[in-house]
Amino acid sequence: MADPLLDPVPDLGGPAQPLLLVQNLSRHFGKKGSVVRAVDGVSFAVKKGETLGIVGESGCGKSTTSRLIMGLIEPSGGEVIFDGEHVGPGGMPLSVYRRQVQMVFQDSYASLNPRLTIGESIGFAPRVHGLSREATDARVRDLLAAVGLAPDQFARRYPHELSGGQRQRVNIARALALRPRLIILDEPVSALDKSVEAQVLNLLVDLKAEFDLSYLFISHDLNVVQFIADRVLVMYLGQVVEIGPVEALYREAAHPYTAALLASRPSMDPDLRRTTPPLTGDPPNPVNPPSGCRFHPRCAVVQRGCDIHVPPLADVSSGHLAACVRVGAA
Repeated sequence: MADPLLDPVPDLGGPAQPLLLVQNLSRHFGKKGSVVRAVDGVSFAVKKGETLGIVGESGCGKSTTSRLIMGLIEPSGGEVIFDGEHVGPGGMPLSVYRRQVQMVFQDSYASLNPRLTIGESIGFAPRVHGLSREATDARVRDLLAAVGLAPDQFARRYPHELSGGQRQRVNIARALALRPRLIILDEPVSALDKSVEAQVLNLLVDLKAEFDLSYLFISHDLNVVQFIADRVLVMYLGQVVEIGPVEALYREAAHPYTAALLASRPSMDPDLRRTTPPLTGDPPNPVNPPSGCRFHPRCAVVQRGCDIHVPPLADVSSGHLAACVRVGAA
């Protein structure tokens, strides 16, 4: 009898329905009077078959957002909807949700159990979900081959016997073990050298097509996001400040923070190198964020009222939104 885990979960809502819908998601840490608003009212959608990149400075809430979506930490508010169904009590159980959503973390070594062989790590989740031992062994071999690792050489090795790039390939194979529809990638290549980084990025592109995946790709490297993403979401101090197609956003950033991030990229052309930083100062204290637009204390084009009014996400062009009073005024 065929095992249901051999096949991916079918598409229930059709191509027009977002695969993932995040609505007003929040996570606050601490006690009353000293609350850190790590994620503060974040909303976005991931379309079926697309790669959505999330960028921003360290501490902006990218990784916390990914862990909230994955259900690793409890939200303070908001909801996650997967293919039209609410995730959590009264809706899709986490066990069913995590069958369809998997995550790859930044630290490839810490993500693996040092006492399990590579084959055991990849096959652990299918076994827990009821896949037979024979089918699990076959899947492990297929996935190792899919990520470019020879099964006969790597299935019996331990994590410490592999390089960083090889361990990250194992983590990607493990994420694919349950035939998910969405993979959350949290800085998956930031710990790798550039040659290995390029190999892993190309592998992710190939696997996306082969396994009909959608990606939520989190990174601080704007060049990596430009290569792999279809759309880009920019976060600042726990909030979304801009979102749009990668070509439009990189060509003409509408939010001053996004423009500063793009201008901070190093250039190989001496004529394009900057002598002054495009963005100065550190992000404000998340315990006591600035009033109005949270970016206004560091903004180069701040206007009267920016410290009072919270700008909503406004249309820049088709599918391109930015939270800036200049956009609303245009």
